[in-house]
Amino acid sequence: MSLVIKVSGKLFDEESTDSLDALRNGVRKLVEDGKRVAVVTGGGATARRYIGKGRNMGINESMLDLLGVWTSRLNAYLFSFAMADLAYMKVPESLEEFIEAWSSGKVVVVGGFQPGQSTAAVAALAAEASNSELMVLATNVDGVYERDPRLFKDAKLIPHLTTKELTQILEESQSNNAGGYELLDPVAIKILNRSKIRVIVMNYKRLGKVKEVLKGSEISTLIEPA
Repeated sequence: MSLVIKVSGKLFDEESTDSLDALRNGVRKLVEDGKRVAVVTGGGATARRYIGKGRNMGINESMLDLLGVWTSRLNAYLFSFAMADLAYMKVPESLEEFIEAWSSGKVVVVGGFQPGQSTAAVAALAAEASNSELMVLATNVDGVYERDPRLFKDAKLIPHLTTKELTQILEESQSNNAGGYELLDPVAIKILNRSKIRVIVMNYKRLGKVKEVLKGSEISTLIEPA
């Protein structure tokens, strides 16, 4: 079995390395079980800080996107270096490079590919190219909620839904703006649907127990392709 783990950039914003260690331990356990794994990293607060500074200086949006892509790649290098015994040491910068790296049999860690493309879309492309059955979306919430759980304490977790239902939730949410509560963008959803890839949404603080999450014994949300 192959799978892609998309990690929120917020994990890299933390001063402690506890969450990074949990991710590393979780990936090791999956590899020991004979699974092929790719990891896609977001840019986090560092990317937003650079983009904000650039926007204030009048830099155009394509160049701002490049700052975000490069920051996500820096995060990818941090994690690949932390798994030097298992990981492919060159962070791929395109889908073609990912496919070549994947053929090595090692854990492949990537950030962004190109401007205008989210790392969620990158993860979906990586899952498709690697014939993965599953994409794990590790974010700062426990799963998909009926509304933003950071704003509404009574928000209810949805244990199972389809990509069509998720799209409706995201469209109705006022937080689906830049930097808001967004899980998958339309491009990522289209890729997941066409290749029938399932998605598990989980809290990145539980990545050390990702094996249990895959078995359904830890809190998460399963998204089925429409």
